[in-house]
Amino acid sequence: MKLLRLEFYKCRRRKVALVCAAVLAAQLFWFWVVLSRQSEEEMRQGWLLMLYNFAVLDAIVLPLTTAVLASRSCEIEHKGCTLKLLETAATPAQLYRAKLFWGALTLAGLLLLRGILLVGIGKTLGFPGAVPLEQLIWFSVFSWAVSLMLYLLQQGLSLRYANQAVALVCGIFGSFTGLMSLLMPTQLQRFVPWSYYGLLSLVGMDWDEATHVTSFYWLDPPITDFTLLALWALLFFVIGRTLFVRKEV
Repeated sequence: MKLLRLEFYKCRRRKVALVCAAVLAAQLFWFWVVLSRQSEEEMRQGWLLMLYNFAVLDAIVLPLTTAVLASRSCEIEHKGCTLKLLETAATPAQLYRAKLFWGALTLAGLLLLRGILLVGIGKTLGFPGAVPLEQLIWFSVFSWAVSLMLYLLQQGLSLRYANQAVALVCGIFGSFTGLMSLLMPTQLQRFVPWSYYGLLSLVGMDWDEATHVTSFYWLDPPITDFTLLALWALLFFVIGRTLFVRKEV
């Protein structure tokens, strides 16, 4: 617990809140642009439209977000003899775990705030029907789980390499791949860790070429994808932790 408090203390001037605010602002602006192009029929499916588009936005924005957050947390440890000093008071495994908990809590706070904003936006715009609170909660949980899996990858890179460009390039690649993965067959998506935002989406979409009408519908992601997500997370955890524990400082 002391190491976790130390992580929050060290990051108090790392502009983490500004990063999170920028992520929310970018997603909300993008969604506002999407809404401005919708027909009256599509606006009647407001809640479904919202969750579908934010799943797409997550695939584009959150891979880079996890890279930036991991870099903000780990970059300072490469300066001077910080890691050597820290490892006189705690083991590398404890340091790795504290940073992981910091990332998990930061992502949870970001996505919780976004969920509250989504409810406010839907009610302000008068989306028909009751607020699908259960789906909104699960959507936030799934986004958090996928983001945490990617954060494990990014934290491993940020701790392994002093040059944070390595981790950030991986994040940029992940954002591009996350977008492209939405066009891949489902079986292929399962081999791409950045594609799980789309795989675990709660909303599907049909576009009628003849009438040009878009219809949205609820989905139940298969249990197979949750299992594979957990395996990806375990893989990144084991590799990242092992490399950091064995790292010479």
